[in-house]
Amino acid sequence: MSNKILVFTMDGCGHCKSLKNRLEENSIPYMDIEITDNQHIWNQVVEQTGHSLLPTIFIKKEDSDDGPVFIPGRDYQSEDEIVKIIKNQIKKG
Repeated sequence: MSNKILVFTMDGCGHCKSLKNRLEENSIPYMDIEITDNQHIWNQVVEQTGHSLLPTIFIKKEDSDDGPVFIPGRDYQSEDEIVKIIKNQIKKG
């Protein structure tokens, strides 16, 4: 896989835990970025997107710091939808 999946989460967030479980069930490797422990990174995401909803997904393109950001409610409405989006992004790799 060439794209790196970053999932921004917060301890105690049920939606975050559920999405991580779905990614694991689908054998989709990801990096969990817990926002409380990584406040400076999260602040950059919020500043760039104007949104602070979780779980937010960033798909970092290979050999680049760029890539699409997917925000709940704006870019996806359900776990099924975001898992499908992630799978499509991985294929584009």
